[in-house]
Amino acid sequence: MLADLFKPAWKSSSIQKRLKAISEMDSASSEKQKILTQLATDDEDVSICIAAIQKLTSAAALHEISIKHSNHSVCVEAEKRVNDLMSTRCSLNKDQYSDLLNRYPELKLRIAAHADISSVRSEAIQSLSTKQLLEVLGLTIFTDSRQLVAEKLKNIEALESARKILRGKDKNAERILKEKIDEFRRQERQHVKNLTTVEKLSEEIEYLASRDWRPEFKAKLLVHRKHWDNLDFEIDPDSNQRYQTARKIVDSRFEEQSTLEQTHQSQQQLVQEIKAFLENVASRDLTSSIESLPKTLNRLDQFSSNWQQLAVKARPAFVIHDRYDKLLSALQSATQLVLQATNILKDESITESDESDVSGQTRAANKLAENSQKLSAALKNHKWLSAYGELQVATELQAQLTDWRKTQKKSAAEREQKLDLLHKKISSIFRFSRTGNLARAKQFCERVEKGLHHFEGKDRLALEERFEEARKALGDMDDWKNFATEPKYIELCEKIELLGTSKQHPDKLSIEIKNLQQQWKKLGHSDISEQYWPRFKHATDKVYQPCAEFFNERHKIRKTHLEQRQQYVEQMQKLLEGTDWDNNPDYKAVQSSVRSISKNFTNIKDVERNEGQKQWKQFSKFKGDVFAKLDVAYEANIRLKHDLIKQTEVLAEAAVKEENLAQLKTLQIRWKQIGITKRNQDQKAWTEFKKQCDIVYSKVQELRQGKRDKTDQQVNAYKDIIKDIKTLARTANNLGEADQLFTILQAKYADLPELQLPKSNRPQSPGQLPEKLAEGIQREYSKACDQFEECHSRIVNSMRAKQIDALRLKANLCAQLEALGESPSDEQLQGISQQWDSIDLHDSALSSRIEKRRNSAQTVVDRVAIGAERRLLCIQLEIAMGKESPADDKAIRMQYQLEQMNKSGLGQQTVNSTEQLEHMELDWLCMPGAEPKQQKELDERFQRVLRSE
Repeated sequence: MLADLFKPAWKSSSIQKRLKAISEMDSASSEKQKILTQLATDDEDVSICIAAIQKLTSAAALHEISIKHSNHSVCVEAEKRVNDLMSTRCSLNKDQYSDLLNRYPELKLRIAAHADISSVRSEAIQSLSTKQLLEVLGLTIFTDSRQLVAEKLKNIEALESARKILRGKDKNAERILKEKIDEFRRQERQHVKNLTTVEKLSEEIEYLASRDWRPEFKAKLLVHRKHWDNLDFEIDPDSNQRYQTARKIVDSRFEEQSTLEQTHQSQQQLVQEIKAFLENVASRDLTSSIESLPKTLNRLDQFSSNWQQLAVKARPAFVIHDRYDKLLSALQSATQLVLQATNILKDESITESDESDVSGQTRAANKLAENSQKLSAALKNHKWLSAYGELQVATELQAQLTDWRKTQKKSAAEREQKLDLLHKKISSIFRFSRTGNLARAKQFCERVEKGLHHFEGKDRLALEERFEEARKALGDMDDWKNFATEPKYIELCEKIELLGTSKQHPDKLSIEIKNLQQQWKKLGHSDISEQYWPRFKHATDKVYQPCAEFFNERHKIRKTHLEQRQQYVEQMQKLLEGTDWDNNPDYKAVQSSVRSISKNFTNIKDVERNEGQKQWKQFSKFKGDVFAKLDVAYEANIRLKHDLIKQTEVLAEAAVKEENLAQLKTLQIRWKQIGITKRNQDQKAWTEFKKQCDIVYSKVQELRQGKRDKTDQQVNAYKDIIKDIKTLARTANNLGEADQLFTILQAKYADLPELQLPKSNRPQSPGQLPEKLAEGIQREYSKACDQFEECHSRIVNSMRAKQIDALRLKANLCAQLEALGESPSDEQLQGISQQWDSIDLHDSALSSRIEKRRNSAQTVVDRVAIGAERRLLCIQLEIAMGKESPADDKAIRMQYQLEQMNKSGLGQQTVNSTEQLEHMELDWLCMPGAEPKQQKELDERFQRVLRSE
């Protein structure tokens, strides 16, 4: 109790007392700071926590509270207090900031943005990512931090984002960003230019490499090589490899040309040698060709070898290669023909020995046929062109082949006659065996046996095979009838057994079983049928088993379907009996119900035939009764629609007025409100109704079109002038002609009738345009005039730019003239004068000023004083552009700025305007030149600053 009375106020249970105690605490006391930290962390009341936070000076303690306290408002207040401490001068020292960074790395961004010590901010900024640097840039108020962030940003996206963030906030930082962005863009442009140069050189050298060699390619190659070697930038390895590859190809082609020409000449000589040798071969007869065959083959191999060696060195021309192929092919064909003829004739001489027996004659005939065939194939495959003359060997061999074929044909005819006669005798054996005349058949058997020894080979085998069949047919004649039906029974058993493995539908399978049973009955009763019947019956029962199971299952399904359809029969009956037909029911709902019930009923199809027919008749009766009730409504509604058609016909024949469309719309609405009708009748009625509606609508449209044509005629007059003004704005190039044409078009527009009269006079002028249309035309006219004004400004600016460019060219000539000194040669003066006259400068003021500079170039003037004036003009441009001056000119710049401030006051600042910069450039170009060396340096300095705009 006493302890509670004497405890400190900040421990009191009263919130007011605790708040008062906090407000009276000394923030400089370390003891009080601990109490405030405790209150901010542990006190249950949010207001106490926030009051304690306001008095805390420890950034570490505040950060701990901002990340750990359970109340969001307290966390926000602690975070805000940390930012206030860091931005308050001398509230935290450098060691305290270092301690914060070590303990709480997440504070790095906030320290970089809000710390009041520059070195601390710089240290924190060094390790931030690009995204964090952009956040610091938006949060910090310190110029040095903004500049440091601007210096650290590297990629173009970050620089552009930073420029947007700093726009209008910090000119120094903006200047750094602009310089970096400009440098980045400059490097991009230079890179693109370098790539274009490399690409152009690569394409040109590849063009030389991709074309056949020409003498003029040598000069082009030297130019390209020099240009490539003088490139002063690093080239991409792939591009360098691409160029070098193409150049090696071009270099090597020149060296190959002489070799190619010599090789082509050797190839032509070889072709001539082959041709001469071929003519010699063609004139030889068969005997001399056979004797000289080894030499011919040797010479042929020599020709092929020489050609291959030459072809390796250089690819022959198409004409030469074609002649070589034809000549060599003809020579090879002739040699091959002689070689084949040698072998054939050697075999023929061996087979000419006297052989009187049958086997010897047969072998001789076969050998003759074989040699004839070989010789015929050799002559057929022989390739010889008539352009090389007649091949004597081929002529002799063709004569030999003709003789062999005559002999072979005569022998074959005799032998074929004997063979046909013997086959006829064997056929007689078959014929007498079938008719039952066995004695006659046996006589022919004896004759055939005697004639078989006259034949050999395939003919003998064929005769023996037929003769054996004939004798077997003669012996088996008696047993044939006994076994005629047995194969059919076996076949039926095999078929029914094969059905056991069939995957057919049970319906098709049952039909197959029935067909086989019918075929079995047709064969009739016999001992053979009794023998095979158990096998057939067992197979039939086995095959039909799955069919029986299927039919039983299908019967159950059909029964279920029949029960399912019965509910829709009952629904149709209920619809018929439950509807109050006398009190105007909802016919549309009834029609929809009928269609729905009918669709559901017909969707169930697989039912037993007889029961399904009965059920269908019952359903159709109820459905017909319902439609009989609906027919009454159908007829009444269709009569109403016909009445509307008649009214529409009357409207179509009436006088055409705008009000007819309103009446037509009323009729159409009434049409939609009519109830249900039969589809066919409704479609016919709708077709007629729509036809009359279209007639009414088209007549009103014709009336409107007549009025619209008058309006369009008036509008087109305005639009044509507006279109001409827009065309003039797009295509005008000459200022005088453009202004003259525009004045004419404005006068034409003014001569047209007024677009719209004042409101008080409009009722008396029905021909005036509607208000919105008139406003649109006036708006388009204003827009066209604005486009012409833009065109006018563009032409003026273009002419001004051309004059400035001409002035620059003349200024360059003045600089050249000034560099020649006081006594230039006549040739130099004449060359500069010719260039001067070729430049058109129509502006009299500029021409007069630049003429003065030209005249001063050949007179004695104080070049040093002029150099000082030009130096001062450079300083003025650097001040206007916000650029730094060189160290040597800083004193002059400071003095000039002090003078300007004395004249205009401290609050005045030089305005960097396009007009001022153009004025400075004109002064620079028209001012006499300084000393040549100094003039060059100042020119480069002035242009560098001017281009950095």
